[in-house]
Amino acid sequence: MALTLTLLGRPGDRIAVENPSYANALSVIRQLGLRAAPVPVTEDGWDAELFGATLRQSAPRLAYLIPDFQNPTGRLMPREQRQRIIADARATGTWLVVDETIADIALDVATPPPFASLVAGRGAEQIVTVGSLSKGHWSGLRVGWVRAGTRLITELTAQRVTADMSGSVLDQLVALRLIAREPQILGRRLPLLRAQRDHLAAQLRREFPDWRWQTPQGGMCLWIDLGRPIAGPLTRAALRHGVRIEGGSRFGADPGTFEHRLRWPYTQPAEVADEAVRRIAAALDAGLDGADEEPGRPYWVA
Repeated sequence: MALTLTLLGRPGDRIAVENPSYANALSVIRQLGLRAAPVPVTEDGWDAELFGATLRQSAPRLAYLIPDFQNPTGRLMPREQRQRIIADARATGTWLVVDETIADIALDVATPPPFASLVAGRGAEQIVTVGSLSKGHWSGLRVGWVRAGTRLITELTAQRVTADMSGSVLDQLVALRLIAREPQILGRRLPLLRAQRDHLAAQLRREFPDWRWQTPQGGMCLWIDLGRPIAGPLTRAALRHGVRIEGGSRFGADPGTFEHRLRWPYTQPAEVADEAVRRIAAALDAGLDGADEEPGRPYWVA
């Protein structure tokens, strides 16, 4: 994704982004000097009319989307909204960079078809799709991929040489073996994630009855509404109790937003989730006074 944005964008170019969005993508956008044009993703999902209006009014060169179990909200974009966004992007000449990293993590619905499959012919050349094996297979396997038109792939390959030549050959050989076994791997992984999601949700409802969220049909996290803007102090207090978790502001296109939100992954076993819930409850019971100072930790967001 960073390679694609570096090739297609220039400092000062506008890029339409969902708000909230994937924290690491937002970091890359800021580092490249791109100007974000945020479009909200709410509990109801995307507003295709507002997204189209943003494209027409801002005329961004790029738009970054996570239509499949959006990170962090977990929303799944309906087919008709995808088609409308594609039409608006073609009309404004906007490149669509579509992140399908989480598309395979379909827990309660069928895996959605690739976004670019909705476009026939040369229109698909305006869409660049990126993804990774790190979510559906193993988080330690940092093998990503790009799907785009032939010319752009050639340019991306040349751009890659100036960065690090190529990825690990051993990792790529492992990836090939795993891709061949993907149905069996996902057949084991998805029921496990579904059970961990439901277990975590039950524990959170019991311990924190005032918190609210919509159960996602896929993806890997809950996007929790805390009911008050305490996410920053809460995550810092949680760290002092041995739990690393990220508040909503890390996922906002604008600084200081989503301070009432918490992103809680359900990727850990039930016993780990139970302990995390217990420790965060203890952090709240101890009070958030004195949790205003940042403890100087790095931000690691998967």
